Amino acid sequence: GRIDTMLDEFPALSTRADQGALTCHDLVKCIFNLNQTEVSILRSLPEDDPRTPNDMAEVMKKDRSTVYRGLEKLVSLGLAYKERKGGESRGFSNVYSRVPEKELFRKAEKSLDECYAKIKTILKETSESE
Repeated sequence: GRIDTMLDEFPALSTRADQGALTCHDLVKCIFNLNQTEVSILRSLPEDDPRTPNDMAEVMKKDRSTVYRGLEKLVSLGLAYKERKGGESRGFSNVYSRVPEKELFRKAEKSLDECYAKIKTILKETSESE
């Protein structure tokens, strides 16, 4: 789960932090178990100008289905919004936008706090059972 992913990433994050190269986006990637494509989508997705998967795929030079799956994952994690818009010449299409960066980092902090609490509980239970 999410804790395993964070623990797997921890040595690399620690090294980057020691080098002063750790960014908030590195933490978001680790906390939400995002791959590099999903991080790129998140960074490229505007917060105030919703885009279709086709728009994003064109800008990112990625396959539309890859971008669509990434966008849907971001929506499921609460990091992006999805709306249905009616088109003039054709039917409805889905458009996506990113949550404001402040909210993104707040969600990451909350998730990190929850993970930290779970890790402390596991360590406490383990030490009590020995």
